[in-house]
Amino acid sequence: MDENKIMVVLVKPGQTPQSVYIPNDLAHFEELVDGPASVERFFISGYRLVCSVDEGYGYEEKRTFPNGTFFIARYHTSFEDMSIEEAEEIKKLLKSRPKKRKKKGLLGLF
Repeated sequence: MDENKIMVVLVKPGQTPQSVYIPNDLAHFEELVDGPASVERFFISGYRLVCSVDEGYGYEEKRTFPNGTFFIARYHTSFEDMSIEEAEEIKKLLKSRPKKRKKKGLLGLF
């Protein structure tokens, strides 16, 4: 395995999350998310969600996934390669969480 590549879980709109190896560099991250990359906290410690800056702003407050392409990467002071088992666990979690939360009460009608 190439030292400069890491396994991530890539999520493209309308597609099933996939485990892929990508170069561990900002230029490639930005190419994947189609613009300047934003590194956001993921709800599991030790991982980060990487998406476009436009979709990342306020991600934690919304608690929904970005609409565009994003990926989940292992992160402890820097990006690291994740195991196949870790990637499978992340994919299961992504499939089980709703993409968008429904509004409750009267606001749910609009």
